[in-house]
Amino acid sequence: MTTNKPSFSYFKVLVLGQLPRFTLNYFGIDYNDIYVDSIDDEFRKTLKFGQLPLFEDSDGFRLTQTDAICKYIASKHDFLGKSIKERAIVDETISAVHDDVIMPGYKVGKGAEDKKVIDTIISRHFTTFEKALAENKFIAGGDNYTLADLYVFVAYHYYKYLGYSEKFQNKFPHLEALQAHFESNKGVAEYIKNRPDSGRGI
Repeated sequence: MTTNKPSFSYFKVLVLGQLPRFTLNYFGIDYNDIYVDSIDDEFRKTLKFGQLPLFEDSDGFRLTQTDAICKYIASKHDFLGKSIKERAIVDETISAVHDDVIMPGYKVGKGAEDKKVIDTIISRHFTTFEKALAENKFIAGGDNYTLADLYVFVAYHYYKYLGYSEKFQNKFPHLEALQAHFESNKGVAEYIKNRPDSGRGI
C-alpha cells in the first residue's frame, strides 16, 4: 500500500523501536509514528518475519528489521561513512550496540538477566566508545558523524533511561558531549519530549 509519507510501527517500549525513531527524527523526516499495543494474527500475516518493527516508505517499500531500517534511512542522507573502513566500523558498532548493549539492557530491565551484566557492559562497551571518541572525535573516525555515533548515543541515552546514570557520573565526558550534540537536534529533542511512556521502564 502506497502512503503519502513514511510510517513506522512498534510498541511503546523503547528497546528496538527507539533506534529507527531516533534516526527518523534526527533527519527531521515527516512520518506517521504508530504505537502498537499488540499484534493480532491478521497483522502478523502482513509482516515478513511476523514481528515488529515495521517501516513503510512513501512508495510502499517495507522493511521489518531494526538495523536494516536505520541503515536504509541513513543511506539516503549519506550517514554511513565515506570510506570502506568507516562503513565497516559503522557496521561493527551497529552490531555491538544492538546485540551487546541494547538487548542485554532490555533483558535486565524486564528481569530476564542478572543485573551484574550491566557493570560488564559499561566497563567494556561504553569505555571502548569513550576511548574511540577521545581519539577520533567520531566513532567511525573520518570527519563527520555517522550512524555509528547515533547508535552509541541511543545506547547511552537508553542506559540512563533504564536508571544507570550514577554509574556514568564523571566517567565519560566524550559520551556526555555526544549526547548533548544529538539531544540539541530539534527532531530528537521533540521525540524525547513527546514519546509516550510505556509504563514498563524499558
